Amino acid sequence: MKKVKLKQGTLAWENARATRIGGSEVFDIVRYYATEQELQNCGINPEHFKEEKPYTTAWALYHKVLDDGEYQREELAPEFAEYGHAVEPYGLYVLQKSRQKRLKAGEVYADERLIASLDISGTAEEVDIRPFDRGSGSPKLGQRFVCEQKSMMPQMVKNGIPYKYLIQAQYQLVATGADFYILQVMVLKNDTVFERGKIVQMTLKKRKEYLADKLSVSNFYIASNEHLAALIKTCLGRFFKAVEERNEPTPFIATDSQKNIIHSIRCNSLFSKERVISCGAAIKNYLKAKARVDAAEQERKDMLQRFFIEKAKELNGCKFKDEDGNTAQFSASGAFLVKEAVDNG
Repeated sequence: MKKVKLKQGTLAWENARATRIGGSEVFDIVRYYATEQELQNCGINPEHFKEEKPYTTAWALYHKVLDDGEYQREELAPEFAEYGHAVEPYGLYVLQKSRQKRLKAGEVYADERLIASLDISGTAEEVDIRPFDRGSGSPKLGQRFVCEQKSMMPQMVKNGIPYKYLIQAQYQLVATGADFYILQVMVLKNDTVFERGKIVQMTLKKRKEYLADKLSVSNFYIASNEHLAALIKTCLGRFFKAVEERNEPTPFIATDSQKNIIHSIRCNSLFSKERVISCGAAIKNYLKAKARVDAAEQERKDMLQRFFIEKAKELNGCKFKDEDGNTAQFSASGAFLVKEAVDNG
């Protein structure tokens, strides 16, 4: 790919992305086309890799490239998209500290089928000479790097860096020919919709002052993984071969979790007016069944409050039994636990 004169966020950039595969989408292509053995050869746990929630599906991307009207995209909610754009300049400011050369933001690389939109790029200086957090060795002075910025919620950080982020950054190395990448993770200490909205409304100067205390910024240095780079190229090759031969991928991965399968179907069809399934009386029957369940749940709650809690208060006891041998008791957490009698025949 070659560097092109496109400014991110412009109509020209959006048009260039319309039928090309971008960095965040490569994960879904690798997820679909890579074998377990190929992932293992790259040092990736296939089970954990496949468990990650997809961005979209290979099926949707196939139709995106064909530009046949089937591809639909759900826009990121404003509290995430606008906030992410708002904190990126602060992340650039943090990474620029102690550097002599000015970092570049927003470069775009593209060819006829692919596009890579970079957050930050630069060359290694003294501040970068440190052991890689992933991979052996360390950066060398003058080596080129790309930096992918990610704003993550505190609970996400506990699970480690998602594979999708590593795939996206490695793809950018493939696209640009850079030597290593920095994954910049930004975590808002009080991460709420209100706090994100407040940050978005601030001026850049005020935002920098505010985020100095509110935003944790961590830079992870990661070496290029030659095996992963080769796998990305292989999977992209399989995908585009399928496009050329009109060999449509399945709408979801059959071995996926039910949660991910439903998510994939949602990605494929949410905004399509044509994909509305006629289901006869099924919805009515479901609503009736739900009403029975809701009524039973309300009856259970009423019984718990009306009898067991009142009896516990009245008689200062937490255990119960009946003539059939069924028992119940309140646990230390306050939960009401019931144990049916064992029928020994």
